[in-house]
Amino acid sequence: MTAARVVAMATVAVHGGTIAWFVARGRIARHSARFVRVNFEGREVPAVLGDALCAGAVSGLAALAVVDAVAAWVDAGRMIAAVALVTVVLWAAGRWDDLQGDEQSRGFSGHLSAARSGRITGGLVKLIAGGVVGLVAGAIVAEGRAIVEIGLVIALFANLLNLLDRAPGRAGKVALLTGVPMALLGSSSWAFAAIAPGGALVACLWFDLRATGMLGDAGANPLGGVAGLGLAAALDEPGRVAAIAVLLVLNLASERYSFSRAIERVGVLRALDRLGRRPSLPK
Repeated sequence: MTAARVVAMATVAVHGGTIAWFVARGRIARHSARFVRVNFEGREVPAVLGDALCAGAVSGLAALAVVDAVAAWVDAGRMIAAVALVTVVLWAAGRWDDLQGDEQSRGFSGHLSAARSGRITGGLVKLIAGGVVGLVAGAIVAEGRAIVEIGLVIALFANLLNLLDRAPGRAGKVALLTGVPMALLGSSSWAFAAIAPGGALVACLWFDLRATGMLGDAGANPLGGVAGLGLAAALDEPGRVAAIAVLLVLNLASERYSFSRAIERVGVLRALDRLGRRPSLPK
């Protein structure tokens, strides 16, 4: 990796993080009651960090697109476009779901059952949006069967990360823990593009870990979608098929088993989950 590339990525990470920081502060200070959720401690927290994440990511991606257009050493235009598309579409679908409040229908079966009775849930909208934008993003960066495989990985990873957004910082940590190895060992063009949402995520984690704001669906879904794109870009066809199978099993398992309980039972996972989190305060 060249020095120019490192400087460009670091600058964009700081830029995206700064934008996300100020947007997050503004959204937390002035939020609608429709976005308030009760967290795992029984406290009311605004689920508005998705707006900050998207603003920081899009701003950073725009800067990367300019660098890609003027610098001969960058060849990441298609990946930048794919990451931007996934981020914006899944933010919009997640924000629509956030506005619906806490719905009774949960999981694949719950959303499909609601659809059969003529009721469209926010979860179903997110699933459809994830599948469609995944296919389009796949068509931007690949061809043939890989398009469908990439689309499925994006949709399933987005839904899985959303399921993990149950405790302060959890979804963000999973996105970072999976994203950093993919950035180092996977697609260099994805690493270049993903630095924008990555910088925005670091800023949002400050508020998320202190339980002053939540990512919400508008934050967790785009994070999962971008991570899914990185995973798919890092794997060959057998690897993508295996990833689809694992992600599908995890998504289906969430309908019967609690990830939170599983995390609490495993010492290492419990320690990572609580790392950086603000201690519980009296109500």
